[in-house]
Formats: sequence, structure tokens, C-alpha cells
Amino acid sequence: MGFEFRITASLTPEQRQHLARLPELAAPAPRPPGNAMPDTDARLTAAGLYVCQHLRPDPWHGLDAVRAWLDAQGIAYVVAEIDD
Repeated sequence: MGFEFRITASLTPEQRQHLARLPELAAPAPRPPGNAMPDTDARLTAAGLYVCQHLRPDPWHGLDAVRAWLDAQGIAYVVAEIDD
């Protein structure tokens, strides 16, 4: 059980730097009490952004903020859930 997806976008180096500084990418998603292992992997890739939440069926907590920033910048993007 989990939530895994990619946000594909053509980003300039400056846009990549800005996204890397967003708190949603710098800090993992809140974890349930007592869970010692990190459950979120959110990172910039060559194609855009990759997010995987282990053992969390709910959407990534930073998705709305990243989408809002991309929209405000006028950047075309695609969000695709990965279904393995």
C-alpha cells in the first residue's frame, strides 16, 4: 500500500533550485506516532519530481503547494500516478 507518482515538467535551472527549497520537498510528510522509518521519498529528477509514500494511501502533503507554484509560474506539467 502506498502512493507513488511523478510530476513531469520542463524546468529551468532556476525553477529547479526554487522547487528544491520548498518546505514540502525539504521535509518529509508527517509520520504516524511510533513509526521509526521515513515514509516519504520526494526528490527532483531529470524529468521533474518523483514522490513515493510508503504505507500511506493518501496523496502527498506537498502536492497542492507544488501544483500551485507550477501554475503560478505558467509551467506546463503532468501528474501521473505510478501503478506497479
